[in-house]
Amino acid sequence: MGDTEIKTRADTTLDLMREIFRGVAEQRSEAWLHTDLSMAQVKALVVIGKGAEPSVGDVAKELGIGLSAASQIVDRLVKADLVERQPHPHDRRVTRCALTGTGNAALRQLQTAPRLVREWLERLSPEDLASLERGLGALARQARKSRQ
Repeated sequence: MGDTEIKTRADTTLDLMREIFRGVAEQRSEAWLHTDLSMAQVKALVVIGKGAEPSVGDVAKELGIGLSAASQIVDRLVKADLVERQPHPHDRRVTRCALTGTGNAALRQLQTAPRLVREWLERLSPEDLASLERGLGALARQARKSRQ
């Protein structure tokens, strides 16, 4: 394969990737347009949704904000029934945060990209999926090389 063909195929591949990104962005935009949460609340929801049941102090540290601001954000999430405060099992001074069922659903809705791409991948034929895996594997190897 000559240089011209490689460049043409690279351009075609980039166009296809842009189409995929647009498809994901359109779906993600729908979820983001219909949320009443502030960006700070969404960020706190993501931190709490990592599954470690962080304390309010952990949320503050992760977001790079003060304890008082984090506490106010968590309070608003509790009022919205997205987060619940739970006592720490070994330290009564510490309150842990966990997503409620509603909070989990809201977070999943905002994080549409992985779920959406998985759905698309699962609709591919086994042959197409294997080819895509090989191609993306090769691209990932090039990305790793460039970081070294």
